[in-house]
Amino acid sequence: MNKKSADLRHYLHLASAIVLIAGLLGACLVYYFAADGGNHGLGYQVVDGVAYATGESKAYVRDMEMYGGTSGRLIAGFNQWLESLWHGKRLAYVLAIGAALVSYACFWFARELELFATDEPRV
Repeated sequence: MNKKSADLRHYLHLASAIVLIAGLLGACLVYYFAADGGNHGLGYQVVDGVAYATGESKAYVRDMEMYGGTSGRLIAGFNQWLESLWHGKRLAYVLAIGAALVSYACFWFARELELFATDEPRV
């Protein structure tokens, strides 16, 4: 193994550890300071003095099925779920999982670099 690949492997292992520690620390901070979900207005959102039904009300679900069919209702539900991942305590889970995945990718790439440089058979 030459010096460049050994240095790169070392830096990738270091980056893997830094990403994991920073990501988990950030996730812990977000989880600690995040507000609980709570009540979101019981299915209605007021915009410019007009009350609109949100995804939690029966009227909203009925209208979604009437205008978009079942697929429209399912897509709207998926969009609401995806939007909920970026707020509160769920964001902490997303950060922790993302940090773990990026850290693992750096570690895996360093391992593959080591196997490629030594020309050992892969297991």
